[in-house]
Amino acid sequence: VTQALADLRGIIPFVTNYLRNVDAHVGAMAGAVSGVRSVFVTGRGASLATAGTGGLILKESTRRHAEGMSSAGFRHGPLEMVGPDVQVLVCAGGLSVAGLHRRLVGDIIQAGGRAALIGAGDDIEEVFKVPEVPDSLLPLVEILPVQVLSLALAARDGIEAGRFQRASKITTQE
Repeated sequence: VTQALADLRGIIPFVTNYLRNVDAHVGAMAGAVSGVRSVFVTGRGASLATAGTGGLILKESTRRHAEGMSSAGFRHGPLEMVGPDVQVLVCAGGLSVAGLHRRLVGDIIQAGGRAALIGAGDDIEEVFKVPEVPDSLLPLVEILPVQVLSLALAARDGIEAGRFQRASKITTQE
């Protein structure tokens, strides 16, 4: 518990700074979303939580097709959908899988799609850069660029991100 709390406290400065600059991040992503019709968020291990939640957030907040899935699952089907109107956010995840994800990003771009790697490293675009953290904390930092993408897509389409038309934010039993 002591280590978990220390790890959580360690990401506070990153999250604070990232959110402080959210308008700049949305602006940086604005040009990249031109023409995007479908979005996939992929990952492995702990990053699967980011992928699943990210797909749901994007669908709800942008009213666009979005799916969260494993990177391996994406390779075995949706990779065939890749084109200039498809954006894929690939969560780099831990060190043991980051190389696989870098290759996936390259394959998507080579196939004519749009892809961005969410992770740590000097070669990561600033808006998609997250700190190196224990795998258990990856979803807490990886979800931030996904949320920024939802804001950029909603702004592009002239809608308020997250404003529901047919559903409510609370699920009840009927």
